[in-house]
Parts: sequence; structure tokens; C-alpha cells
Amino acid sequence: MTGLRPRGRRSVYTAAATAFTTIALVLLATTITGPQPPPTPPDTARAAPDDEPNAPVPRSAPLPRSEPSGIRIPTIGMRAQVDKVTRATDGSVDMPLDQDHAGWYTGSVTPGENGNAIVVGHLDSRSGPAAFYGLGALRQGAPITITRRDGSIAHFSVTAMKVWAKDDFPSSRVYGPTMTPTLTLITCAGWDDERRTYRSNLVLTAEPTTPPADRADRGF
Repeated sequence: MTGLRPRGRRSVYTAAATAFTTIALVLLATTITGPQPPPTPPDTARAAPDDEPNAPVPRSAPLPRSEPSGIRIPTIGMRAQVDKVTRATDGSVDMPLDQDHAGWYTGSVTPGENGNAIVVGHLDSRSGPAAFYGLGALRQGAPITITRRDGSIAHFSVTAMKVWAKDDFPSSRVYGPTMTPTLTLITCAGWDDERRTYRSNLVLTAEPTTPPADRADRGF
């Protein structure tokens, strides 16, 4: 594996059937014979031109450095602890040891700072869906909150989704620096039954936003 490509778990031998409510991913206990595919990203994630305009979101000022401790995505009912991850021996970005946690790549800025903050997560595990299982169900405008260790909360809104083949993963583009605060979430995509591995990575980009005044400022 080359570049800073995240690594994902290879298979799901026991998974759960899922049903979405308006605010949560409800897991129903069941047993199936093979891996269950995650929510499918929209077609625009695969085919959108590079110059497609992003949905406008209200901007918030950059935050000082503070490491992340939790991530919350209310649209899919997801809350996860954020651990630190570095590079694996092959040079790729490592993944959190706990499949239910997300991982902040320490070679990137902290979420809310000027620059590109990288957060990776497992899609599944041998026991079922993992932290980033529902990422493919998100759409532009979906809110994401990152709780930081200084007690502050960084608010983001999804602006773009792309699916990249692992063999053609644009590491310099995905992991490259940005001039403004950016949050990049990465997980696996495109399960291959024959090879029993994932063919692609799902990459979500989010930009800072200001939460509505009538909403309580809740973090992880």
C-alpha cells in the first residue's frame, strides 16, 4: 500500500440488519451469511466534476490548537471517541485499535484549526458495523461536531463526498494542506465479495459552520 491511504477491516462474518430513523441508526440483531454493505454514497460522490460548487455554509473563525476527544454526527445517530493515530509501518495512516472509535491523524492539524484535519474510522468489524458504518448515508449540509480537549466544540457541515478506488487514491489531494479549516473523514467503501476486501475509500469533506442560535451547543 502506498501513500497515506487508510487501512480498513477486511470482512464481516456476522453483521446486523439496519434501519434508519430520523435521528438514529437502529441495529436489529440478526445473522447473515456474508458481509452486509454499508449505506451507499450518492452517485455524485462517484461522478461529480472536480469543479462542482459546494453548498454554501456559514463560516466560523479558526480555533486554536486543541486535540479532538469525540465526534458526533446526529443525522446518523453516531457518537464516537477519537483516539490518536499515526502512520503504520507501510507508510499508510493507521486505524484506531477499537473499531468503535475514530482516529485523528496526528500528522494533521487539530479540527477547527486552519488546515486539513484528518479523521479516519473503521466501516465494520468481525462483530458488525463499526464507528463510520453510516458515513455513506450523509449528504451535503449534514452537521458534524468535534469535541476538543480544551472544552470547545468545532462545528462542521459536509460539503463534498467522493469515492476513490484504492489503486487510484489521490493521497496528495486528500491529505494535502488547506488554507482554511477543513475536516476530512475517511473510511472504506465498495466491498468485493470475490476478493473479500474493500476496493475503494469514501472521503467526506466538511467546512466550519456556526450552529443555529436556537440549538444547544452539544458535543460528544
